[in-house]
Amino acid sequence: MCNIKFCLLKYLGFASLFCFMSLFSSCYKKEYQPPLKTRTVIVYMVGDNTLNSYVDPDINEMERGWKDSFDGDLIVYVDQKQEAPYILKISSDRTNSVVSKEVMKYSEQNSSSPEVMEQVLTDIKNMYPAKSYGLIFWSHANGWLPATSSSVTRSFGDDNGESMNITELAELQGKYDFFIFDACDMMGVETAYELKYNTDYIVASVTEILAGGFPYDDILEYLFMENADLESVCRKFMELYRSYANLEMQTAALSVVKTANLDELATVSKSLMQKYKNNIENLDISQIQKYDSEKITLFFDFLDFMECIAGNDSELQTLRNLLSSTVIFEDHTPSILNEFEIERSCGLNCYIPGQRQSLDNAYVLTSWYKAVYLR
Repeated sequence: MCNIKFCLLKYLGFASLFCFMSLFSSCYKKEYQPPLKTRTVIVYMVGDNTLNSYVDPDINEMERGWKDSFDGDLIVYVDQKQEAPYILKISSDRTNSVVSKEVMKYSEQNSSSPEVMEQVLTDIKNMYPAKSYGLIFWSHANGWLPATSSSVTRSFGDDNGESMNITELAELQGKYDFFIFDACDMMGVETAYELKYNTDYIVASVTEILAGGFPYDDILEYLFMENADLESVCRKFMELYRSYANLEMQTAALSVVKTANLDELATVSKSLMQKYKNNIENLDISQIQKYDSEKITLFFDFLDFMECIAGNDSELQTLRNLLSSTVIFEDHTPSILNEFEIERSCGLNCYIPGQRQSLDNAYVLTSWYKAVYLR
């Protein structure tokens, strides 16, 4: 009996040891997964156009502003003239040369194609996954206006004359903490409403942005905070353009829109529009704050427009209150390119039907028109 008991205990001991070692071995072999970083910020640079010479200087700014202490990655998709597009992972550098590592190269492609953009963003997210994402659009642009070969209606992106509609941009997969448009005219009520499901916040200008764009060396730290400080990004932008001695260079207007409130804004706007849209026909648009330096004005201040058609309607105060909670930051220089003054601004531009028949035909297809103008 004693020998049998000893053998049994010995067997059970070895079995337990084997199980323990197997468990340990299994844990040891499991691939280590580092914790996700807070945010990957993607810069989508479409520079195969007249902005080509500004690509490298802006990347240099990003390198100067980068700190290894940031909890995330700054990844830049670059498309320049006479060069196939590529992806850079930004690293810190104080020289005037671009030293960041190229992590992917593409064949020549149309970077203003929504399919190409979707694939690039997917590639970057797969390489640099994070808890959240921010997206900076860098190129020429012209708000909601339909994409054509015309410089007046280029919409977003300019890859050797090709561009994409905002409706196509709104089809991007995934949700982003913020969209920043380093591009002209993108803070329109139509554009913001179209993109309301894509992002929580939009940073853009109601008018033109000079080719130098954002001061990336001064704003990166705010983009990599757990809750991105977009108002500080805007203040740094405005400080830069107010600092120029040349009055023509003192050209800047920037807003931050919280997209969660846009549906409510549309509801109140519709209520007013249904009562007063017939007033648009007799509207003197020269009395409304404009945002274009061109002879043909296509963008106007949204609140100024609504006040002009609705007169003293008490519901306008509800609209003003909603705007103050939707446009959470707005600032502008007194004039734009020393060509026209900004005397009043709600931080959102808009199109007024009746400027061009071709644009009117496209305008009725926008989500904003359908939500506000139709009964």
